[in-house]
Amino acid sequence: MPDREGGAVPSEERPTGGLPGDLTPEEHRILAYSSAIGSEFDFQLLVAAMGANEEELSEHLERLVHRGILRERIGGDKFAFSEEEFRARIYRSLTESRLRVLHRKIAGALETMRPGPPPEIYADLGRHYFLGKVADKSLEFNRKAAEQARAADEPERAIHLFERVLLDLASLPGDHRREEAEMTQTLGDLNYSVGNYPSADRYYGQALEKAGNREPGLTARLLLARSEIARDNLDLDAAARGALEARRLFEKEGDPVGVAQTHRLTARLAFQRGEYQDSLEENMRALELLEGNRDPRLIGRLAIDLGNSFALLGPEVKAEALEWYQRAIPALTSVGDWVELSRAYHNLAVSVGETHPQDGLDYLTKAREAAERAHDSRSTAWSLLSGVEMRLALGEMDEATRDNEQAFRLLQRLVDDLGLEQVELNRGEIAERQGQWEEAERGYTGAIARCQRFALTADEAEAQYRLARLRSKVRDWDGARDAFAVAERLGLADVRPNLAAAFSELRRVLAAAQSSAVPTPPPADDTASEHPPL
Repeated sequence: MPDREGGAVPSEERPTGGLPGDLTPEEHRILAYSSAIGSEFDFQLLVAAMGANEEELSEHLERLVHRGILRERIGGDKFAFSEEEFRARIYRSLTESRLRVLHRKIAGALETMRPGPPPEIYADLGRHYFLGKVADKSLEFNRKAAEQARAADEPERAIHLFERVLLDLASLPGDHRREEAEMTQTLGDLNYSVGNYPSADRYYGQALEKAGNREPGLTARLLLARSEIARDNLDLDAAARGALEARRLFEKEGDPVGVAQTHRLTARLAFQRGEYQDSLEENMRALELLEGNRDPRLIGRLAIDLGNSFALLGPEVKAEALEWYQRAIPALTSVGDWVELSRAYHNLAVSVGETHPQDGLDYLTKAREAAERAHDSRSTAWSLLSGVEMRLALGEMDEATRDNEQAFRLLQRLVDDLGLEQVELNRGEIAERQGQWEEAERGYTGAIARCQRFALTADEAEAQYRLARLRSKVRDWDGARDAFAVAERLGLADVRPNLAAAFSELRRVLAAAQSSAVPTPPPADDTASEHPPL
């Protein structure tokens, strides 16, 4: 059992020594109850759970304090173990059946002492009923405590408590498959929110199995959720298949909101492929389907994606992109959707930072604050990553290198291939500005390899352009032309409009070098690396 405190081990492996040999049976009993309550325990709760006489119990506790086993808190209402390891040894020495009895009595005493019960003891009641194997009571209070944790922006704690709820549902008599499926979906959503995509995908898969064919609406939502993970993992074909299957089910159920969400996902897939006009059209379909819907979470998320589509359709529609990002921020703030709020600030920063890098860094600070509130290390890493080009524009070379490598460490643990591709691109840019030509080439070619692996044509076009520019600087004209030709074939000027002028200048330089023996100056190094919005 994952929640057995003190590190549960099979009885044949439990240590038989390690406890004072001169403890009386009553002292053993007192310490057993105390260890089950926790490192610190309330005197009145101990009295109620044990059904003890207050005076006799206080005398025993006094002796244990004098021996240094326990400590009395100021006021005399609470006691604590002097050493946590000693408490754990006591707890580990108890049998499973004894622990069930102890936790049940503690939970019953606590609920009797605090009728209602008040919200501040939901977690304690959930813990003791869970360890006491009172499934219905455990489910009730752990669910309430989990919702409290989620509302308090403590997703890891909420995950732990909802996992208890899932175990309780499985142990209750009767058919609870729908409830189990919904609870497993909740666990998937929470794991997704903290960037733990493997666990999220596992929970969504389990929920699909539990839902079966009986719940088409739930099945559609789960398919959509798994497709989002496939998109994040750059398996764009699997994501597209899942989105279409989810759309079919949503249409069958007559769920326009669900259909709108599938169009939004399709738009995000088109965006990752560099098909920005298609992305905009899909997002507009989603917006039409949501007409009249006032859910700020849905509208805020779609507003970010609309901003993304406009952001890469050229400078003439940049104002529309900024307007959509600004519209997303209050909507997402109102519902505490910190992950998506971080994305809104991040993408606003990317757009603003092209011309006002310090303003961009300021918005990225807000993006990191929202990510930290959501406990989302992935969004934190991307905020660092996107700030690199802005720091380079401000001449902050050391800070740019620091942030890029910090982002690398975070993204490497998360196995974020898209992020790692941007790390490589940044490394190339930083090295090029420092005149470290070989290191710069390694960065760009590393980025290209990742792009080719996942068919990221827009990102590859930019990396190929960077490589062509670098090679022109060292007069490797043949190599520069090869990389330039690939970037041109991939449509660099269309997928990265902010680089179109520099790309045209590089074309002129390469043509002049080919037609003349006179050394040709390389193109000016005045373009910022374009990090696409998230």
